[in-house]
Amino acid sequence: MPKVSFVATVYNKARFLPHVAAALAAQEGAFDREFIFVNDGSTDASRGLLQQLTAEWRNVHIIDQENAGPAAALNAGLRRATGDFVKPLDGDDVLTPWATRCLIDAVVATGCQVAYSEQQHSYDSSISPQQVLAALTAPPGEIERRDDMLRRSLRRAQTNPTAWLARTDLVRQIGGCDTRVFVQDYSIELRLAGKSGFAHVDTQIYLSPMSREGRLSGNEAQTLHDMNLALAYFLSDHADVPPELRQYAFARAAGRAAAWARRRARKGPFSMDFVRYLGARTGIMPPSFENCRATCRIFSETNEIRLMTDTIDVPPYLTADAV
Repeated sequence: MPKVSFVATVYNKARFLPHVAAALAAQEGAFDREFIFVNDGSTDASRGLLQQLTAEWRNVHIIDQENAGPAAALNAGLRRATGDFVKPLDGDDVLTPWATRCLIDAVVATGCQVAYSEQQHSYDSSISPQQVLAALTAPPGEIERRDDMLRRSLRRAQTNPTAWLARTDLVRQIGGCDTRVFVQDYSIELRLAGKSGFAHVDTQIYLSPMSREGRLSGNEAQTLHDMNLALAYFLSDHADVPPELRQYAFARAAGRAAAWARRRARKGPFSMDFVRYLGARTGIMPPSFENCRATCRIFSETNEIRLMTDTIDVPPYLTADAV
């Protein structure tokens, strides 16, 4: 019988934890379970509530750490995982009862090492966990093998951690999230996609809260900044990515920066961000680390961005080789 390690990252999520715990307890399927919660320096009642909600559960581990951000928190949980599969989730997301079972079935059926769903739904945290779960129905979902997952991911993020399940061996092989980047979602997706095709499941896997208050997804500048930063590091770390895909990825990152410069920074049509985008699209400008990293700068010009430069030695946004 396979074993699944559920890894939940928690930072000030007391309001949502009853829903999260109820959904974990309701997971269907013939597999052993391990529950790992990483309390990333919460200052609310999350720690005590986790203990209370899981007091009767078997195989529960609560890891406490100073606030280090979601990438470091997820990696801390992944290091503790002992299952054949890992099922990450954000500390305010609700898994559907069939989520884990369907994702495991998709991995087994396709031979892929990762399975995910793109469906996005929400729940009202003012409604009881039992009512939220009772309202869910499981439509039949087709399974599709996607061997072009790296190109899909280079175009834009396809997942967040709650949306996927992976074989633990693969997650260990890739080293988990890139902790040089604050937000965890995109860096680990790129690393997974660089090693395996994904099985896509056309069914509802999870629900996120209707309220975006306190969610990283509500900080668009941080999200886009970290997508471009994760991409810069991924291309730098993976020399085997084909040149065509590298240029494509650089153009996508430059396009995000140019659009932000126009819409949010109110820069004109001849801004350096737009020039960089044209250079990336035409192939005149190469997808070097410096040029990819330069696509991050506009987001920190308009918004406060949390950087992880306190833990590693990283190059500056712009160097003499960057345009």
